[in-house]
Amino acid sequence: MTTLGKGFTTSLTVTVTEEHLASRLDIDAGERFPNVLSTPWLIAHLERAAAKALHPLLQDGQLSVGSRVVFDHFAPTPLGATFTAYAKFTGMEGPLYLFDLWAEDAGGAIGKGTHARAVVPGVAVEKRAAKRLGQTA
Repeated sequence: MTTLGKGFTTSLTVTVTEEHLASRLDIDAGERFPNVLSTPWLIAHLERAAAKALHPLLQDGQLSVGSRVVFDHFAPTPLGATFTAYAKFTGMEGPLYLFDLWAEDAGGAIGKGTHARAVVPGVAVEKRAAKRLGQTA
């Protein structure tokens, strides 16, 4: 099994598209969100960067899942702009892989935080989800 060294960093560069916009979250009459990168999409891409770091460690049937995100999104990124999501491995907490996260666009920093991921059997996640709701996987 491969291991990660502290400080190992991965990144993804993404262009903000219509689907990434906070305005897509307008679901009730009267709600209004701006036409900028939404926090959920920013976090999704940061999780992807962390998952990318763990990919070489995965054995057949395994995947990595996020278990915790603490994040501050403090600057807007407009439609059509690109941003880069970074994940830096900082160590272990029991079975959890810990990461520092940050993102930048052409104007500078747009957010930062921390993230924890676990490596688990993929089938176990789906079975657990189904069991919680009284279903079979």
